[in-house]
Amino acid sequence: MGSLNPPSFRFPFPLHGQPEEVQQAHIFAFNAILDLQSANKEVSAQIAALKTATATPGTSTSTTTTVIDNPFPGLGTKNDQTGNTAYTTQTGDNGVLLILNDASPIAVGLNSVVSAPFFFFVTTFGAGTATLTPTSGLINGGASFSLPQNYFAVVVFDGTNWFTSALLVIPQNTAGAAHQWIASYNSATGVFTLSQPTFADISGNLTLGQLPTVGITVVVTTAALTTLGTQGSQTFQNGILTAQVQAT
Repeated sequence: MGSLNPPSFRFPFPLHGQPEEVQQAHIFAFNAILDLQSANKEVSAQIAALKTATATPGTSTSTTTTVIDNPFPGLGTKNDQTGNTAYTTQTGDNGVLLILNDASPIAVGLNSVVSAPFFFFVTTFGAGTATLTPTSGLINGGASFSLPQNYFAVVVFDGTNWFTSALLVIPQNTAGAAHQWIASYNSATGVFTLSQPTFADISGNLTLGQLPTVGITVVVTTAALTTLGTQGSQTFQNGILTAQVQAT
């Protein structure tokens, strides 16, 4: 400490004649005060520089990092299991679109070891029906859930049981055909089937008003009477015989 200033320059009063202990105590005390003032100078300079840097536009003296925990890491992605007839969901499927596509039945295990909240989308394009079966717990109160071709569903796990609701296929546009009607509808594909009705499809009795106004003309051909003979004919109009040619 003595290298800063000689002790004689620090005291406003003389210490000559004072006991040695008093002189040393004053020297130590005033040295401590001087050192504190010097330290205050350094600290004040650092504080002033920090204030200047903080006040300067575009300058930051601290960095704030915000971390958002995403519970659905697979959201917006797909898990394409085309060609597979067996699959068990994983933790990474949280939020994904699970694609199933095979002509054979597909067994999907719902892994109940995953942590809630957990959900995923699922759709099947192949002819094989997908059966969703939890490894534990129930799905919609049952042991399994079937998803036919072209259906889409959202599957949710609450930590114990699974829940889902399948969205039906939208019916396909089907143009009308003359003399045909809708015979069937396939809810799995949304396609209507058309066919022409037969007499067996018609019930009731024919009324006079349902007959054509121009009448019905029918010509009945009769067989020849002999080997060398000729055929005959009978013409009926509105049920009345109007002309006849005899067979020979």
